[in-house]
Amino acid sequence: MAVVKIRKVKATLAKSIAYVTDPAKTDGQRLASTTTGHDIADCDAIAAAFLNDLESTKGGSARKGAVLALHVIQSFDPDDPITPEQAHSLGERFVQEITAGRHDYVIATHTDRAHVHNHILICPADLTTGRAMRLTRGTLGRWRQVSDRLCEENGLKVIDPTLGGRVSPDLAQLYASARGENAKDRVRALIDQACMASRGFDAFRRELERRGVRVTVRGRRLTYTVLASGMRFSDRRLGVAYNMLAVMGKLERCVVHEIGFHDSLVARRTRTAVTVRVPGTRGRLRLTIPVERTIRDGQVWRAYLADGTRQMLTDARGRYAMSVPCTGLYEWFARPDVRLEDYCRRRFADLGLEGLDRRTIAQALAADRLADTLRELKVLVEAAKAGEARGEAFARLRSDAEAGGRRMLALMVALAEARDQGDDIRPLETELAAEERRTGELAADALALRRLIERERPGQSRDDGSRARTVRRRTR
Repeated sequence: MAVVKIRKVKATLAKSIAYVTDPAKTDGQRLASTTTGHDIADCDAIAAAFLNDLESTKGGSARKGAVLALHVIQSFDPDDPITPEQAHSLGERFVQEITAGRHDYVIATHTDRAHVHNHILICPADLTTGRAMRLTRGTLGRWRQVSDRLCEENGLKVIDPTLGGRVSPDLAQLYASARGENAKDRVRALIDQACMASRGFDAFRRELERRGVRVTVRGRRLTYTVLASGMRFSDRRLGVAYNMLAVMGKLERCVVHEIGFHDSLVARRTRTAVTVRVPGTRGRLRLTIPVERTIRDGQVWRAYLADGTRQMLTDARGRYAMSVPCTGLYEWFARPDVRLEDYCRRRFADLGLEGLDRRTIAQALAADRLADTLRELKVLVEAAKAGEARGEAFARLRSDAEAGGRRMLALMVALAEARDQGDDIRPLETELAAEERRTGELAADALALRRLIERERPGQSRDDGSRARTVRRRTR
C-alpha cells in the first residue's frame, strides 16, 4: 500500500536534489539514481541537466513561476513486507510508466522514517516533444492508480478508495485508518496495560518496553516511541491522560501532587528512597521520598506524592520535625505551572500540512484565526456581563481549568482501579470524556483571554512566569 503526493519545485533545484539524495537517508546513496547520466552525488550537474532540458520548452526555465521539477513522494505502509531495494525498484517502474520514459528523473528511497518512501524529482521537459509536462486535475488520481496497480502486483495492500477525501498529512495514521485501527489508540492501550501491571515509574518503563513501546523523559514531557516502527508520540498528542502527572496517578492509584527539585538538594540517596533538603530552610528540614515515586531527568528530579497523605519532615539528623499535607510543601517547593494548552484539542493548524495545496492550507489557517477571534469576543462578552476585569476573568478561568484537571486526574485514577478489579469502566469513561470537554472549553477561553491581555501588554510576564511574545505588525 502506497500513498502518492505531488509537489512543485520552483527554486533551489540543486538543494532539492541534495535533500532527496542525502546519503544519510539513502544508505550512502546506494538507494539513489538518475537518468541524466551524471554521478548521483553531483547535484549541481544534475540540476544543470534539468535546466538545460527545460530551455527547449516554451518560455524555458527563466520565466516567472516556471516549474523546475515535479517532486513526487511515494510512501509505503510500515506494515507492508517490502524492503528498501524492492521499494526503489517499484518506484523506478512507477516513474517510467507515468512519464512514458520521456522525462529525466532522480529517484531516491529514504529509510530514515518508520515507513520506507521514494522521493522522485521529474524534469518537466519531454525529451521527445520538447513540451513541458502539465499537471491537470486528474493527474494525481491517475498516478495513484498506477501506483496501486504496481503495489497489487507485488503483493502489497491497496488503500480502500472509500476512505476518500484528500490524503491526510499524517501518513502513518492514514495507514492505520486503512486497516481499521489507529496508531495512537494502540499506544494508549499499551500504556494503560503497562500502568495496570506496574507500580512506580521504573517498573512502568520496563513493562511498557516489554510491550514494544519506549518512554523517554524530557523535562515534564513524556515521549512514547513504538520500537517496531520508530513512530513517536508526545504525551500532548496522546492527550492529557498520558502526561507525566496522569501516568504517575495511575501507577500510584491515587491523585498525586508534583514537586520538583535540583540534584544539588539531594542530601542522601539509597536504593529505596531519596532524602531532599527542603528549599529555603538552610538544610534544617529534610523530606524523604520513596524512589518509585520519583522521576529523574538529568539534574532535575520530580516527585509525585499521594493526595490526602501528610508528609513527614525531619531535621538534618533524621529526627521528626513536623508534618504537612502535600499541598503544604508548596510553601517551600515551587508549584508546577498549569499548562492550559494541554487541555485544548489540537486543531488543523497544529497538524503537519505537508502535501496539501496552498488554498486548502490558507483556508485552514483562516478558519483557525476566525475561531480564535470568535472565542476572544465570547470571553470578552462573558467577562463584561459578570462585571469582571480581564485579569480577574483570566484568573477565574485558569483556576476553573486547574480544578477540572484535578477532577480528570481523579477520574483517571478511578478508571485504573476499575480496570484492576474488572469492573465496568464505561460510566467512568463517559464522565471523563464530559469533564475533558468542559475543561478543554475553560482552558481555550483562558488562552483566548491571555492572548488579548498580551496584545495589550506585550513583553510583560505571564501569571505562570513566562514572558509574552512581542509581535511587531508591519505598517503599509
